[in-house]
Amino acid sequence: MNPATWVIGLGGYTLTSKERHYLHHSPPQGVILFSRNCQNKVQITELLDDVRQQAGKTIWAAIDEEGGRVHRIPFAPFNQRPHAASYGALFEKHPEKATQTIYDDACHTGKYLADMGFTHNCAPVLDVFHAQGHGIIGQRALSHDKDTIVTLASACVRGFKKAHIEAVGKHFPGHGRANADSHLAVPTVDVDLETLLQEADIFRQVAKQGMQHIMSAHVIYKQVSNNIATFSPYWLHDVLREKFGFQGKIWSDDLCMRGAGENIIDALQHTQQSACNILLICEPKQVAQAYAALPN
Repeated sequence: MNPATWVIGLGGYTLTSKERHYLHHSPPQGVILFSRNCQNKVQITELLDDVRQQAGKTIWAAIDEEGGRVHRIPFAPFNQRPHAASYGALFEKHPEKATQTIYDDACHTGKYLADMGFTHNCAPVLDVFHAQGHGIIGQRALSHDKDTIVTLASACVRGFKKAHIEAVGKHFPGHGRANADSHLAVPTVDVDLETLLQEADIFRQVAKQGMQHIMSAHVIYKQVSNNIATFSPYWLHDVLREKFGFQGKIWSDDLCMRGAGENIIDALQHTQQSACNILLICEPKQVAQAYAALPN
């Protein structure tokens, strides 16, 4: 196990002594902040400054700021942004306006993130909306139409990049059809490979527009593999790397989620068999377990 491939969650508004030790002696690739870490702009900026004093100036700082119900920062503009589906609805009537609006929103949001010290935002969601799918995606999806998603997501990625924030598209090869919330269970999708590849191609197309980071899904695609995509060499190497030619960073979704199993050490070992470059460990208890398992 290699901490240099990890992005870890922190416990609170300030670093603990144990976190300072991790960051200084075995620095991860990055940290990811959640609501428990975000109080106000000054506090967030000071926390990320402290992280960099311990781990170095090049460490990443990520967050989930999708808009709508998925936001971590409790003040404007973050808690006032619309959910992704609203852009898809606007696109049906006014495609140029929708595309410009999502670009402008990403620029605006990204500037605020960069000013506080963030480098990555785990957005946009590239999953196709399916009414029969579990509600964990729902309005987080831009649209039910693949071409609409590609257009809007590409504009979103460009907007973040303009603000010097790297977008992380999720959840490859697609979470929209899944029958459960991967935070709480292991979802499955039972549909043929051709259909899955058609929807997964959204990720390839948006990556061609400059997206350098893709997050995997903790979902089993029953007609293809018995592993969740995060643990699947087929999905991450054969399809994403080889077939789609993606050369950027492949992130796991949070390995503390039930969709990745019950044991963080097992989950980290399973990812070694796939093509994940960046391993998310978001819960402080599991971060401690991962660091405790490192050789002395």
